[in-house]
Amino acid sequence: MKPRSERRWFLVLLGVVATAGLTQGLLLPLVATLLEKKGVSSSMNGLHATALYLGILLSTPFCGWLVRRYGYRFVILIGMVLLLGCTFLFPIFTGFVPWMVLRFLIGVGDSILHYATQLWITAESPVHLRGRRVSQYGLAFAMGFGLGPLGMNLLKWGEWVPFITMGVLLLFVFGGTFFLKDQRPPVDSRVEASRSRMLRIYRWSFVALCPAFLYGFLEATLSGSFPVYGLRNGLGTSWVSILISAFVYGSLLFQLPLGILSDRLGRKKVLGGICFIGAIGMAVIPLVIENAWLLLLVFALVGGLLGSLFSLGLAFLADILPMEDLPEGNALASAHFAIGCVLGPYIGGVLIQSVGGDSLFYLIAGTLLAFVILTLRYQTPSPVRAYDGSEGEKITSEG
Repeated sequence: MKPRSERRWFLVLLGVVATAGLTQGLLLPLVATLLEKKGVSSSMNGLHATALYLGILLSTPFCGWLVRRYGYRFVILIGMVLLLGCTFLFPIFTGFVPWMVLRFLIGVGDSILHYATQLWITAESPVHLRGRRVSQYGLAFAMGFGLGPLGMNLLKWGEWVPFITMGVLLLFVFGGTFFLKDQRPPVDSRVEASRSRMLRIYRWSFVALCPAFLYGFLEATLSGSFPVYGLRNGLGTSWVSILISAFVYGSLLFQLPLGILSDRLGRKKVLGGICFIGAIGMAVIPLVIENAWLLLLVFALVGGLLGSLFSLGLAFLADILPMEDLPEGNALASAHFAIGCVLGPYIGGVLIQSVGGDSLFYLIAGTLLAFVILTLRYQTPSPVRAYDGSEGEKITSEG
């Protein structure tokens, strides 16, 4: 790919990712807030939020086949069509069940769209730039996801206004995807049973798949359950949207530096470090819930670190696996992300209703610390393609 066309390709993909993040960042707290105002219980509200992630989870097994069969661009276009159509349908078909169906379909669109963009970027990026580019991918998603909750402030003009505004932005980016040149991932010539391949990939890259689960659990819990927790603790709708945006926008401070740092020090060391600090920050949040400005600072700092979990996990995965195994590896990462997203809102809703909202943050802190222990004890099996910070690759067992 020529440098000029490569730059245009990369910028279009970043635009697609940012808009998808914007959609997800808006719909999660927006629908949760609207359902809360309609008197839906916190546990049912959390269950409703899992519909989006069930769509992600159930569509994930088909993503690899779709990309190999039809190419990256076609799969991205299909994902954009699903996001567009469902966003415009939200104001038309209102109610608990119709919105649940639309959330599910948006989850399907999100899944195949993100899968194709992630795989395209990781597969085509030179190894010495992989951490940086995947971090830029995460940065684009974070920018969109962080802007999304601010769309809740459009509710004062009517419930339909945030949805229509989002739909118009999606339509604009949708046109840009037609300028992408279609490509397909490398085809593996080896004959190997699907189950055997998945087990081998899982054995090699288990620790690299965990950040996707953590990020999904964290993102969905905060977006789906925190609005309920915040409103019940006296925070207004505006403050809830600002805090969620601060958490996401905090990652803008550290996403790229952490990506570059991981290129030099290794992904696993950086992942373990940010999770340890993030666990401390999560445990502090219930202690400062009554001070909105201090809460804003903690959200921004913790979000700055944990916002890189998914992108660093993808870069680590691409370091470990052969190029031919990346489609299946990325599919497993998407599945872990979706499982975390499905569990997060429902567990969060149940905890808020039965134990109390503070327990939500202690659970997240404990989960992050469990991963830190895993990174200290788990040795990546050899042979792997773990990047050591130079311009080449080497066979190693990264500790």
